[in-house]
Amino acid sequence: MITSILLYESHCFDPYRNLAVEQVLLESVKEGQCILYLWQNENTVVIGRNQNPWKECATSLLEEEGGKLARRLSGGGAVFHDLGNLNYSFITDAGDAEKLSIETFTRPVVKALADLGLQAEASGRNDILVNGKKVSGTAQRLAGGRILHHGTLLFDSDMEMVSGAL
Repeated sequence: MITSILLYESHCFDPYRNLAVEQVLLESVKEGQCILYLWQNENTVVIGRNQNPWKECATSLLEEEGGKLARRLSGGGAVFHDLGNLNYSFITDAGDAEKLSIETFTRPVVKALADLGLQAEASGRNDILVNGKKVSGTAQRLAGGRILHHGTLLFDSDMEMVSGAL
C-alpha cells in the first residue's frame, strides 16, 4: 500500500545525470513510497538496455547535431528526447508484482491529460494516444523488489529530428 508520494523535478537537461538520478531513486525508494520523477533531456537518443545503438539510431547525424546517446535501465525501443518532450518516472516498491500492470501507471497520465482537456487514451501494450496519435511510449524495469515505470510525453518535439535521429 502506497502511503506517500514524493515528487522530484529535475532542472538539468543532461541525460546521463537524469538517468543516474532515476537509478538512485529506484535503489532508494522505501516501502510504501511512490516517487514521481519529472525530467527532460536535450537532443538525446535513449535506447533500451538490450539495443544496439548502430541499428537503432543515426549515430553520425546525432553527433553532427551535438546530440547524445544514452542507455536506460529498462528494455523497449529507442526514443528521441528534446526539450519538447517531458519524461516521467514512477518508482515504487513492487509488492505483489503479479498484480502490477502497465495500466496502473498509464492511467494517471491519461487522466492528467484528460483533465487538461485532451482526448487521451491508453493503447496497445504501452502507448498513450491523444486524438488518435501517439504521444507517449512507456517501459518498465523490475529490480530488487521495486518497479520503475517510465515514459515519454511529446508536446512540442522537433519531429524532423525525431525521425532523422531514429
